[in-house]
Amino acid sequence: MKTRIHAIAGGIGFVMILLFWTATAITELFAPHETVAAVKALILQGMVILIPAMVIAGGSGTVLGRHRTDALASAKKKRMPLIAVNGLLILLPSAWFLAGKAAAGEFDRAFYLVQIVELVCGAANLTMMGLNIRDGLTMTGRIGGTRARSAGPEDPVIEERPAGPLVAKSVPRLTSVEGAEIAPRAVMALCRCGLSQNKPFCDGSHTEIAFDTEPSPDRTPDGIKVFESQQIHVHYNRLLCSHAGECGARLNSVFDTRQRPWITPDNGTPDQIRDVVRACPSGALSWSPPGSAVARHEIGTDPGITIERNGPYRVTGLRLASGAHGEGASPDKYVLCRCGASRNKPFCDGSHTEVAWSDKADPKAPNTHPTSQERPK
Repeated sequence: MKTRIHAIAGGIGFVMILLFWTATAITELFAPHETVAAVKALILQGMVILIPAMVIAGGSGTVLGRHRTDALASAKKKRMPLIAVNGLLILLPSAWFLAGKAAAGEFDRAFYLVQIVELVCGAANLTMMGLNIRDGLTMTGRIGGTRARSAGPEDPVIEERPAGPLVAKSVPRLTSVEGAEIAPRAVMALCRCGLSQNKPFCDGSHTEIAFDTEPSPDRTPDGIKVFESQQIHVHYNRLLCSHAGECGARLNSVFDTRQRPWITPDNGTPDQIRDVVRACPSGALSWSPPGSAVARHEIGTDPGITIERNGPYRVTGLRLASGAHGEGASPDKYVLCRCGASRNKPFCDGSHTEVAWSDKADPKAPNTHPTSQERPK
């Protein structure tokens, strides 16, 4: 709600100043003094709408960004005081002065000097407000950080917005938690703070909680462990694992977390193990023939994003722009956190189960996630 209020108030302020500036420029160049006087009077009356809009935009922006330190938020914070000072100390007194002079028919040197100052400062505020609107849309993922290529469609890619959503571009498939196909848009901002009321899409909730997209200090160590047998070797990187449980459910004789070691390749056939590697959504499991140091992943799913019920995004065949992969990871199969609680962001670490996260939108849910110290290890 705060994000929506901020956007509406900022938009009203921008449109009002743009109208004032355009009307002033046109009437000064082409209209008689009587029309100029009428426009100046209307501008002064319009301040009743503009000033509250700017106060609301500035106040809500301060609240939304009070905990944010990323580059876009910092740039907006620097512009906001300049916009406010320019408006209150220059534009408002100028509007009052010009309306009075025009009503009295005094179109003298002082009038035109102040008029020039008003136009210059109005253009400055329009520029800064336009930049703030652009950065706000970028922070919420509604626009991309780079311009799309003019020729041909973009390659499918998922970009991570700092302290914001996952932005999926040119994704060929998006499958809902019910298994239904959602018509993918060219650019989609997907929630990863876990609090959007419009899941799976972002609604700006991350700005209200100062969402942190950095991995936790106690993140899972990165590294491959190899479990060997005479017929097949199994490779496992726990950093990538979303703990979906596909391996134990499909082949418990080989993958049993109650035993040590928990992977015993001798207890299954190579074909059975390769089937499990294919079913592993995160790419944490791979395999190699004995004597080979090159591990192989099994993909086996059409490119796209599958949304796990009460869980993460299962991604296949899509490039992750950051390249934030662990040792032995597949660029074509990984699982991204959707609840906001993972220690291993952007990857899922199974925390959605620990915190009992749900797809169900709950407006009364607290805007916080348990810290790594509060969650069970």
